[in-house]
Amino acid sequence: MMVPKDTLGRRIKRVRESRQLTLKVVEAAAGISATHISEIERGKSAPTVGVLVRLARALGKTPAYFVEEVELGEVSVVKAEDRVRQSIGTGGTFERLTTGIPGGCMEACMVTLQPGGGRHAGAHAHGGAEAALVLEGRARFTVGGEVVELEAGDAIHYHSALLHAYENASSRETTTVLWVSTGRDTF
Repeated sequence: MMVPKDTLGRRIKRVRESRQLTLKVVEAAAGISATHISEIERGKSAPTVGVLVRLARALGKTPAYFVEEVELGEVSVVKAEDRVRQSIGTGGTFERLTTGIPGGCMEACMVTLQPGGGRHAGAHAHGGAEAALVLEGRARFTVGGEVVELEAGDAIHYHSALLHAYENASSRETTTVLWVSTGRDTF
């Protein structure tokens, strides 16, 4: 979903002004008339994809920076005290370690699986890739029909299009996994 043209225009103008660039300087860098840029900034005109790409390049940003539904910062900072713990599957929780950046396609989470088989709801597949580092305990991953058991310090990386699942491999200890995934909206 694209942001409204007035919001898009305000974002473009804010970046231009923060870099102390005149409309004429951006006109020369992007090959777009200063009049048209002004119309876009005031929300009077919506840029085509090509114009947005050229403007973004001239302003040192990606096009995604201007069209994200929720305006994101250039840097994602999540303080330990601000992390929200959510339940997953049976006997597990996760905490998002990142909030996302404009055009970003990666997220990091801390997954905790309780003793006795705490696991994700079931085998699943989606776009992107995943990597996991077992911080404590033991985890069992099933990826593309192959079962792999990992201990603290072990890591795994795979294409998420393969049917995959994970669970705590211990009946007595909690397992904690640092997870990084790309190319998906939610964990």
